[in-house]
Amino acid sequence: MAQHTQTSEAYRAAIRVEGARQNNLKNLSLEFPLNKLIVVTGVSGSGKSSLAFDTVYSEGQRRYVETFSAYTRQFLDRMDKPQVDRIEGIPPAVAIDQTNPVRTSRSTVGTMTELNDHLKLLFARAATLYCRSCGREVRRDTPQSILDGLEGEVPTDSRIMITFTVPVPTDFDPAEIIELLGQEGYTRIRSQTPAAVEVIQDRTRYTPANRQRLSEDLEAAMHHGKGRVTFYILGADLEPRETRHYSSDLHCATCDIHYREPAPNFFSFNSPMGACDTCRGFGGSSASTTTSLSRTRPRLWPKARCVHGRVRATESAGRR
Repeated sequence: MAQHTQTSEAYRAAIRVEGARQNNLKNLSLEFPLNKLIVVTGVSGSGKSSLAFDTVYSEGQRRYVETFSAYTRQFLDRMDKPQVDRIEGIPPAVAIDQTNPVRTSRSTVGTMTELNDHLKLLFARAATLYCRSCGREVRRDTPQSILDGLEGEVPTDSRIMITFTVPVPTDFDPAEIIELLGQEGYTRIRSQTPAAVEVIQDRTRYTPANRQRLSEDLEAAMHHGKGRVTFYILGADLEPRETRHYSSDLHCATCDIHYREPAPNFFSFNSPMGACDTCRGFGGSSASTTTSLSRTRPRLWPKARCVHGRVRATESAGRR
């Protein structure tokens, strides 16, 4: 049974062409293994293009177009069925013509086939953001998502404390801020510095019966804390045993790093917003220009290492 399964998997992982007679092909039958780089060679007129473009690509593209609705197909180019007895295992295909009128150092398979446009949109709309400093996922927190995340992680009946931080404006001192907070009913201060005052929203126990109260506490703390809230799990001595930070913005509350809303240009090496700070999207750099180029602008979005070329930029310009 195991041998039969391995044979079936090997059979499926290939494009099988039987009886190809397109143009000057003479009843040709062969297999192309998938996930391999295959080169078709031969003298002029031997049928290389007839096999690669007019048979394999044409059939793959034709089947792909047929998956769309009749309304959509009327806007797409239809391709004739090649002269072949049977083709199996063929996926949707992309063909790049041998004569390329676009000759720039930024041209790639992705730009020529416009696949990059779809990938940029996919990453901008569906990707998950991770903090470039601590590596944790960065997402917008809500009272509901915070409580859902705490469920199962915080022991029932634990003593907890919810706080928010109020920054002190330059023309105020902490005492004035504390007085204004007192007028709103906030009289418990956990800590204060010349730059900020940490205010206690509530101290209670973490129990299922308290969920509504905790949700209201988190909502109020986020409102007064400009989207940021701190959740403490207290020990028997009422001192913080564990601290968790949350934010309703694209902001890593732990590292205090803000991130901009993702946009397709952030994932494009052809855009100044997404190009590698070192190679500028060209895939290479000289030692004399590396330093000056990397200091021209702050980083607005966490970028991965440069995969377009040989240079790997692993440190953010904004953190230098």
